[in-house]
Amino acid sequence: MLIVVGTRKRPDGNLKAMFVLLDLWKKGIRDCFFDANLSEKQFERISQKIAKHYNLLEPTDPEGTDELEELVRLPKDTLVVESDTAVHLDAGVEIVAHEEASRGLAIDSQYGARAIHEIYIPKTGKWYVWLRVFFGRGDDSYWIGMDDAAPYPWDRDGGQGAIRICPEPDDATKWGRWLWHTGLESVVGRRSGTTPAFFQVKRPGYYNLWSKGREHGSRLDQILLTRDRNFDPEIETNGRLLPIRHSRQLYEPVSLQYCQKLIRYAVRIATAVETELPWEFKYALHDVWGDITQFPQTEGSLYKCPKCEADLPQQAVDLMIQHAQSDDIQFYILCRKCGGEFD
Repeated sequence: MLIVVGTRKRPDGNLKAMFVLLDLWKKGIRDCFFDANLSEKQFERISQKIAKHYNLLEPTDPEGTDELEELVRLPKDTLVVESDTAVHLDAGVEIVAHEEASRGLAIDSQYGARAIHEIYIPKTGKWYVWLRVFFGRGDDSYWIGMDDAAPYPWDRDGGQGAIRICPEPDDATKWGRWLWHTGLESVVGRRSGTTPAFFQVKRPGYYNLWSKGREHGSRLDQILLTRDRNFDPEIETNGRLLPIRHSRQLYEPVSLQYCQKLIRYAVRIATAVETELPWEFKYALHDVWGDITQFPQTEGSLYKCPKCEADLPQQAVDLMIQHAQSDDIQFYILCRKCGGEFD
């Protein structure tokens, strides 16, 4: 099941918000919640509440009381990026194993070689940047950059948008261990200061965030971006990694067209199995999402393979339709390709 969330901004700056619980495996539409006048803070609270109600929140506390001291509370508007999950790696970037790195993997980049991540920045303003890095003896610097965002302080040697992450020259206390570090003004020949490096973001949306090798042997594990100037992950963690499951990001952004396609597909299922649509869904659908007859359609069988989204045989679909309204019967039917020996 999926929760699809749509908002429209009112003339007074508040939001209209519609939450739809889609059941693409049985009933089509499970539930709907609509509010015509929410402040952004109220919307944030409701998003948390609905996610918690449907068990979408990842665990906020580690399992077992012995690990409670390991919990790190991330500020609101904080992103944590794993270095080894880049969408592109230049030829000079190598994924390396390290037992103290997140998931046991980090990257090591030759001079000028880049690893590129695609990220979504939800708000404009300053996004302060920290890197979890492992510096060898003298191999103690990395570049971090973001396309279409202004870096501060800008290290011109790294190219457009680059910030240099490294300790003060010859600071051997930062060698031979994992630590969180940011780019300070004094590193690039400016006045001394302690303000964390940041990217000035002028629009919400998708960005290419990249790391670039400056000294081979420096290893990069995680990248943290936050709007909280005072959050220092080195102090909070003493150099330890940040577990992604403690991030407060509840929903991921998708295109309007993709949401519209999901909704129309869910309505198609609901119609076929005679699910009564919630009145709030019928009341507010057009206002938030538009004319459903213009939404993109999903072709093929009514239900799809949960692994590859391929069509299922009509015999299987008929069986699922027959029992769609029964909460006592659950199905997990794969297509022949995914099912293999179990088909």
